Amino acid sequence: MSSKLKNKGLLPGNLYIRLATIFFLVMILSSGILFGGTFITLYRSLRGEDEGYIQRRLLSYWAHYQTSGLDGLVESLEAESLILDERPYFVRVATAANSTIFLSYPEHWGSFSIQKVLEEQDISDFDTLLMIQSERMDFTLEVNTIQLDQEYLVQVGMSTERREAFLGLYRRNFLLLLSLVVLFGLAAGLFLASRAIAPLKRLSAALGSIIRTGDLSARLPLRRDVPRPDEMDELVDLFNRLLERIQGLISRMKETLDTVAHDLRTPLTRLRSGAELALQSTNLSQKNDALSDALEESERILTLLTAVMDISEAESGILKLNRREIDPRESLEKLMEIYQFVASEREITLQLEGEFPEALSVDPARFNQAAGNLLDNAVKYSPPGGKITLRGSLDRKQESHIFRVTVGNQGSPIPEEELSRIWERLYRAPGNTVPGMGLGLSLVKAVVESHGGEVSAGNIPEGGVRFSMAFPL
Repeated sequence: MSSKLKNKGLLPGNLYIRLATIFFLVMILSSGILFGGTFITLYRSLRGEDEGYIQRRLLSYWAHYQTSGLDGLVESLEAESLILDERPYFVRVATAANSTIFLSYPEHWGSFSIQKVLEEQDISDFDTLLMIQSERMDFTLEVNTIQLDQEYLVQVGMSTERREAFLGLYRRNFLLLLSLVVLFGLAAGLFLASRAIAPLKRLSAALGSIIRTGDLSARLPLRRDVPRPDEMDELVDLFNRLLERIQGLISRMKETLDTVAHDLRTPLTRLRSGAELALQSTNLSQKNDALSDALEESERILTLLTAVMDISEAESGILKLNRREIDPRESLEKLMEIYQFVASEREITLQLEGEFPEALSVDPARFNQAAGNLLDNAVKYSPPGGKITLRGSLDRKQESHIFRVTVGNQGSPIPEEELSRIWERLYRAPGNTVPGMGLGLSLVKAVVESHGGEVSAGNIPEGGVRFSMAFPL
């Protein structure tokens, strides 16, 4: 099993490595983007500074020419060439025909062949930046030109050595820092990945414990020391609630099986006794009576099992409802016609009154089943000559309107301590002598709640008991 999970990449170790790798790559990528952005910004800044320096010198030479003429400018340049400047540069004065009049440059730039290269260049476009390269130098010379008048021009060139040295130092320092970032990113990725999958490990451990022991009471601890729960905390909470629901379903299933097994014992014993009596008797009339009793008990068993299955499906949320629009008054009138025959034998009066909606979206069969169980229960517990009132009402006070069906009878009141238990499956009050299996009201509750409604019961102050079903409109 472990090998299968490894092949599919489902083990926490694989997730741990993937998360750590993602954290690591994100940090490296962020560092690369930061370096690229700052490098481009720094390069543009340094280049702009160099270009500004050249432009200032060109403008100063142009101004000097305008005041002192060519001889004064050349004399000033010769004097300037004797002074070491913080930034090495060259100056060239040439005619409009590109013939050199004056040229001054640092001695170690001799390999650039500045005069030869510039005299071969087309200098008609004064805005063009000229580049001079040398095979023996690692840097280039950038040259800008300004026209003094129609006859002369002046050119100033600077090397990129200072700029490239600065950028090279920046690259080396960045690579050094990058090595530290790599180590830090790897450690941080491993740490953050470990923190991220810690709840998953606890969840996996809890699931493994439940699978090994079968104990559904195990729960994952929720973090109480965090002001705001995150998605993992929500997952842990949902997992705990899922376990509670599964535990509740299994508990109810066991209770149902125990109760059904207990209630099936009597009808099965009677069925077996009837079948044995039919086999042993030679009287045809006794055989027929025994078989009739066996069929009656088998029908009782089938009814019990069907009711229990319906309740279980409704309580677990898997009861299939075939909803459609019905006229609730018409459905209840037809239902009362069926029970009128049973009620008339005991001189019980059935009455339908109240307010009803024009249409109600329900499963017609389930609606009739629930209302029929309430009517059947009312007929059983009403005294002879009593009255059963079936009332409809609309509650418009709530945000969603409610249609309520109330069945009231004049039977004996139910003790307060038993009102909360009458909806329980297979519950019968102590001393109750009326025939029944204790499933009718449980089925009503399950059907109504599967429609999104609710049930209630209470004693009538004037005497009697009422049962209500509420359906949302």
